[in-house]
Amino acid sequence: MSEQPPPQPGADAPPPPPGSAGPGADTPPPPPGADGPQPPPYQGAYGYQGHQGGYQGPPPPGGPYPPPPGGPYDPRWGYGPPGVPYGPPPQMQSNDPTWAIFSYLGTLLVGFLAPLIIYFVKMRDSAFVRFHAAQALNYQITLLIHILAVAVVCVPPAIIAKNPAFLIPLILPYLEALIAQWVFLILGAVKAGKHEYYRFPTFFCFRMIR
Repeated sequence: MSEQPPPQPGADAPPPPPGSAGPGADTPPPPPGADGPQPPPYQGAYGYQGHQGGYQGPPPPGGPYPPPPGGPYDPRWGYGPPGVPYGPPPQMQSNDPTWAIFSYLGTLLVGFLAPLIIYFVKMRDSAFVRFHAAQALNYQITLLIHILAVAVVCVPPAIIAKNPAFLIPLILPYLEALIAQWVFLILGAVKAGKHEYYRFPTFFCFRMIR
C-alpha cells in the first residue's frame, strides 16, 4: 500500500476569487509607454503648451515657430521689423543730395514751383529726392491750409461786426509762414545735404504727396 504525501499547509484552501487583493494589488499599472520616449510637448502659435494643455509662458529660445499676430518684433523669428523692405536699400546717386537741397532752398526763392518741378523730374529716378521734394510740397500745402482755415473762421465775423479784433488769430499762421518756414526748410536742406531722411512734425506737414 503506497504512502500519500503529507498535505501542504493551505493546500486544501479554495483559490482566491478574481479581483481580490493580492501581492502588488495596491500599485496602479504603469501608463502606456512609460518605459519609452515621451512625445514632444505641443507648441502652439500663442505660447508654449505642455502635454496636459494650458499656457505655460513664451516659447523656448530658438524655436522655429511663428510669432503671435500683432506681437512685437522679435529677431528670433527671422523676419525684419515692419516697414523695412527686403534686400539692400537702393543706391543713391552722387547728385541726389543736391536735388534734395534745391527742393528746400528753391521753396524759399520761388515758392512751391521748385519742389513741384523737382518732384516730377526725379520721382522715378531717386526715392531720396522724391521724399524731400514731396515733403517740401506738403509743407507749402499745409501752410496754405492753416492760413485758409484761420481766415475762414476770423474774416466773416470781422466783416459782419466791423471789428478788426477778430483778425488777431491770423497772427499765428503769419508767424508760421514768416519764421517756422525758414527753420524747417533750412533744417531739411541741412539733413538732405548729410544724406539723411528727416520728417517735419505732422502738424506742420501733412502727408498728402508721397
